[in-house]
This record gives sequence, C-alpha cells and structure tokens, in this order.
Amino acid sequence: IITYLLLLLIGPRVPDNLQEEYCVRNFEINSYLGHSMNCDSADWILNASDPSRLLDKESIRQPRPGLITTVHIITYPLDFLFKTFGFFDDYPKRTQINLNNDQGEILYEKFHPKLIYLSYAIVNFFIIILILKLVFEIFNISIFHTQDYKQITAWLLMFLVFNNITNQFFWSPSTKLLNLLCGVFTIKYIIRILSKKINHKELLMVFLILGVSLLFYGVFIVSYSCLLFSYFFKNYKDDLLRSLSYVLIFSVIFIFPFLTWYFYIQSINSDFYFQVFREHDSVIWFVDLILKKEFGNAILKFYNNSSFFILGFLKQYWVLILLFFINISIFFKNINVRLKNPVVQSSAFYFLIYTLFFSLVGYIPFNISAGLIVPTIIIFTFVIQQNYENCFRKKTFIITNAFVFFVFCIWSIQKFGPYS
Repeated sequence: IITYLLLLLIGPRVPDNLQEEYCVRNFEINSYLGHSMNCDSADWILNASDPSRLLDKESIRQPRPGLITTVHIITYPLDFLFKTFGFFDDYPKRTQINLNNDQGEILYEKFHPKLIYLSYAIVNFFIIILILKLVFEIFNISIFHTQDYKQITAWLLMFLVFNNITNQFFWSPSTKLLNLLCGVFTIKYIIRILSKKINHKELLMVFLILGVSLLFYGVFIVSYSCLLFSYFFKNYKDDLLRSLSYVLIFSVIFIFPFLTWYFYIQSINSDFYFQVFREHDSVIWFVDLILKKEFGNAILKFYNNSSFFILGFLKQYWVLILLFFINISIFFKNINVRLKNPVVQSSAFYFLIYTLFFSLVGYIPFNISAGLIVPTIIIFTFVIQQNYENCFRKKTFIITNAFVFFVFCIWSIQKFGPYS
C-alpha cells in the first residue's frame, strides 16, 4: 500500500495547459515526481494553517471544521520537530496580499505549507488504514494477522485503496477520502443492526461518532439515514413506541455536535455560510420545483441526476465489474448470491441511499460517484468468499487474478484522471 501511494507521486499527470479545465494545480518535487493537486487543496492548506479563517462570514469551509482543526493540531509536533533541526524557522509569518489597486489582505500562516501538506497526508494514511480495518472486520479477518492475507478476500478488499478517489485525493488535501470511510463504516454497522449484534449503548456511541464526523464532511448524513432507518425497520414490530423514542434520541445525539458549532458561529457572525445552498442550490432546486408544483420537472431532474451519477460510476469501473462476471463465469459453478444476507442487503441499501443523497444535493462529479466502489467491492468479495468452495480451478483462479490485480495496479498508478 505504501509503495502504491508513493508511486502516485510520479507526475504531475495533467499537462500545464489543462490545469484549469481539470481543476488541478501542478506542483513538482523534481523532474520525475510531482502531483496534480486538486484546485481546492490550497484553501484547505491555508485554513489548516490558520483555522481562524473559518470564522470569516463567507468562509466556504465553515460547515467542515473537523479536518482543518485536526490537521492544525497534528502539525504542532511536526513543527516543533522540524524547527529543532533548523527548518521552517521563518514561520509563523504574515504576508501582504494585494487583491487589487484599492485593497489588500494580510495572510497569516502559523505553519509552513509543506508541514500542513504532510499532516494531511498523515491523516489520509490513517483514514486508509481505518477503512481496511473496518472492512476486514466485516469479513471476520484482521489487518493485523498476517495469516489472513493468504485469503483471496483480503486482496479483493484492496480495491478500496487502489481506486480513483485515492489516486486523486491522497496527495490532495480534501475530505474526499471520507466518502470511502463513510461507506465502510455505514455498511459495517447496518450489518450489526440487521444481525442484532449491537446494543443501544453502542448505538449511542455510533451516532455520537457520526455527529462528530458530520463536522468533517456532510456525507455522514448518509450514514445517519441508513443506520436510523435500519434500526427502526428492525425493531419497530417489537416495540413501536420504544423504537420511536430511540430514533429521537439518536437524532439528537447525531445533530448536537454540528448544532453546537452552528450556534457558536451564529453568535459571532449572526450568520452561517452554507456554500452548498448559497452557491450550488443543493436540495433547494428540488424544493423550489415542488413549491412551484412542477412535479414532473422535479422528478425528471432527479432521475437525470441519478442516472448521470450511476453512469459516472460505471464509466470509471466497468472494466472491474466486467472482470468480476468473467471470473465467476469461468472459475465458479452453482453461484449462490444469498440476497437475504445482511452483507448484501446492507451494501445494496447503502448504494441506493448514497446515490439518492447526492442526486438530491445535485452534486454528482466523478470523484463523488466513485464512492459507490465501496458497496460494489463488498458485494463482489462476499459472493466470491461464500462460493469459494465452488471454484473448481482454484490455483489457476489465484494466479490469473494475481496477474490481473498487478496489471490493474500498474494501470491505476499511471493513468490520467478522471479529474473532477
């Protein structure tokens, strides 16, 4: 994994004349190494160096202080370590930025941008390890047991690391890797709810974690929706009133961290800046059409968004999906999908809610639809794991897929895009 991540620094991949079109900014380490960093990454770096920027009335990162604050805290020991050896002694510093002839801005930076960049990479690496830990647990294996890596299951799950989101955003400060973490976390706990392997005290903690995670990225609303619905669906027949009571409690716990931050900003600015609403009309477009009684247009646009979202995913991963079906048709007999299994049901449900959520928001670029790789890989891995005894040429299957896996990794490392 570390080798793969380091090889992603071979670049930059995007020609200089296409940087604006693909929303990237190239930086070069030397003549061989560099990266086409997402165009928003510079702002993430500036905010992490000076989190007080989040308090500005028009701060577009205002709803997501979690990652910025985390990176800022992590950078303190790094700054101390590097300054001990005489590096970056000129920070903190203030720089005069001339916006136009009439006005300027004082840019304050607590830490050197390279240290902030390194902190984001450390956080992203931790996210990847956490993703693998959680998804391994779904299949009752562990990332800490070397014996488990002899199983085909472990290697199939590596596609949750070797994918377009990691390629574009591991070395680009952003929240996009959290789309992968959200998927794995949500599916794991839907499975536990459906299997009745979790108690209410644990669920209280899960919803609190989701509430804090909402301060990192809004995608965790998907997690909240999936888990809340799964809990109610599984328990309402036993005790409807009790189930509704816990739905309310879980909802309060989930929203409390964000509301605390929201009212804090309100107390300072008498306002809260939601970029998704003010600049992108997220969800508002749907409400407006409904209020205008243009139900047909609302349904049509929602359908178009959903179709584009799923097609965007298929355009990125059709080869991988095709290889799965070729695999089971050549090497397996009597395939049993077990549609009622919690793993399949949880993954399919997450696939649906994730798609509906972003279709309603109206934010459907490729780097978001790529998050559907999580439920897809989990279902594919489950099918192969459950039917592995029906694989009648196991040695050939392993050798062939090891070769395909190697080729895919090389192709994934060197390919261009998709950027969005």
